Amino acid sequence: MANATGPAAGAAAALIAARIMVEADEGPAGEPVGGPFGGYPAGYPESLAGGPAAPLFTADAEEDVDLPVEIAGLAGQLPKARLEAARERAARLGIGADEVLLAAAAATPDRLAAAVATRLGLATEPLDADTPVTVPSPGTLHGMMRSGLLRQPDGTLVTAERGLRLRRLAAALEARPELRLRLRLTTPERLAELVRRRFAEPLGRLAAFSLRDEKPEQSAATLGLSRHLLVLGALTCVVLAGLALISPALLLIGPVLLVSLLLLGWSCLRLVASTQTPEVAPPPPRDDAGLPAYSLIVPLYREARVVPQLIEALAALDYPLEKLQVLLVIEPDDGETAAALARHAARPGFDILTAPDVGPRTKPKALNAALPFARGEIIGIYDAEDVPDPQQLRRACAVFATPGNRRVGCVQARLAIDNVADSWITRQFAAEYAAHFDVVLPLLSAADLPLPLGGTSNHFRRAALDRVGAWDPFNVAEDADLGVRLARGGWHTRIIASTTDEEAPRTAGAWLRQRTRWYKGWMQTLLVHGRTPRRLIAEIGWSGMLSFLLLLGGGLVSALMHPVFVLALALRWSLGDPSGTTLASLLLDGLGILVLLVGYGATMLCTVVGMRHRRLSGLWRVLPLIPVYWLMLSIAGWRALFQLIAAPQRWEKTEHGLARTSRRRPVRLRVRRVRTTRARRPAPSG
Repeated sequence: MANATGPAAGAAAALIAARIMVEADEGPAGEPVGGPFGGYPAGYPESLAGGPAAPLFTADAEEDVDLPVEIAGLAGQLPKARLEAARERAARLGIGADEVLLAAAAATPDRLAAAVATRLGLATEPLDADTPVTVPSPGTLHGMMRSGLLRQPDGTLVTAERGLRLRRLAAALEARPELRLRLRLTTPERLAELVRRRFAEPLGRLAAFSLRDEKPEQSAATLGLSRHLLVLGALTCVVLAGLALISPALLLIGPVLLVSLLLLGWSCLRLVASTQTPEVAPPPPRDDAGLPAYSLIVPLYREARVVPQLIEALAALDYPLEKLQVLLVIEPDDGETAAALARHAARPGFDILTAPDVGPRTKPKALNAALPFARGEIIGIYDAEDVPDPQQLRRACAVFATPGNRRVGCVQARLAIDNVADSWITRQFAAEYAAHFDVVLPLLSAADLPLPLGGTSNHFRRAALDRVGAWDPFNVAEDADLGVRLARGGWHTRIIASTTDEEAPRTAGAWLRQRTRWYKGWMQTLLVHGRTPRRLIAEIGWSGMLSFLLLLGGGLVSALMHPVFVLALALRWSLGDPSGTTLASLLLDGLGILVLLVGYGATMLCTVVGMRHRRLSGLWRVLPLIPVYWLMLSIAGWRALFQLIAAPQRWEKTEHGLARTSRRRPVRLRVRRVRTTRARRPAPSG
């Protein structure tokens, strides 16, 4: 194998080292360096970080117009007016003019790369099936994707550049012309396709097992005996409740008191949240130049029914197309969804990825598999059935860019149920969501406390995701787990007044399967982060630990113990106490009544406040059915407890596209139009 030698190789090696550090690096105090969304690390070469090392614009004699280097090679190939318009729009957005042409489908990636390569005096590299490639180690695959640099066996470097990075490359070549001997140009699309084709298995292993291998104490994959102990503890509580029913004794006061305090704390948290004044949402920013590159990841499995709605909703997002990337992740055996995406997602900026068939088949594994291909500084997550507020991305960016928010790692939008009128279950679900996302979570956000994220409409700093190890593929409530890991890493989460409409299960069976998975994931999250309590307290503080236990632990204990409390009290009152009234029986009865009254009262108040915030009607239908809904929660909780032992990673799929009603007005979503065909970017060819 030939190796690069001489000053050109040294400069190229420095180029690799610097580029791999881009964006994910942090300053000495742990703060991202650069703009409010992150930027270039300290020590990054000036010629590659925007310094004026060479002219960025070239004069074309034939067209008599100054064009940036990334499109100067197209002079005479595209109309002068289009090139000038691309240059002007690029200046307004703070991006490369080639990105404008791509978003408008005015040029293909290959055509742009060929033109700029000719302009820069570089050869192009197709990265086809016969291209020799030095196989990188699994640990450097992510760095290769982030840097856009690939080394070939003969020492040649292949670089995938676009936009302003092409101008920096031109400046570097102007300063060091000998780099042209060891450098070839390709497109980001071809590099991504090469990685998917050649390195699918190592990428799949990284997606599935990286967190488990690097931070085993924070992965649900390493849970063992603790799962069995949790089940044993729950059954012990039931036995103690039975003993208290048969023969009340002062010895039982302690365990019952501990459970009661946890439930009362959970209820008090909801009471306090119900007294808070809702925030007024500030207007979204309109300065497009200050907006960062944004990548949206949407995992799909058996979702062909909702694909048209999804694509229409994503196309309606008010964000510059040139700065928006949409990654649609499917599973290898889901041909129906793949066909639907091929029909509806054939437009610039939309890419379809297939999650490698390695490790558990879960949503978080699919998200991890897509993350290396995301080019944005901000990563947004949506589910297949989502219809987000068109201004949501701008509102999230406003929070990230606010002075003092440099350690805000995630922005969570509020979730609301769209098919409220489908059944009494969807109505209860909508009220529950209103209480959770419009009342409880805003309190935790305002207090800088850890909060369990929703499974969708999360918007992350890329640097924060990388620091905490992204998602845990072995946790079936990856959202709740990631919210805690962000807090442990020193990152904050904010709730914004922007809503994403979702579809709720309308049948008892579908609802039970979904809620079982959520509760099972909450149990996994409690066990994972609770196994090192001293370290957890050191990282999130006593207040964070308390809110973590009350919200997740209180919700689980409430679901598991609610029927036990109700049954114990009902039997005692109906059968009486054969030993007469004792101090122990009075204390136990009092605790049971207090827990039920405060619990129901807090839930009803929180529900009323949430429904008013959300402007949901039908309060008189919701409140009387809360006891029935709680019994359903209890069934889901006990089902989740036993699945924790029998099938800890089983992901029970929720079907979508079955809604019969909608709260949204039948207003046609705005779809962006372009002048030319929206044909999907052609796959790289030889």
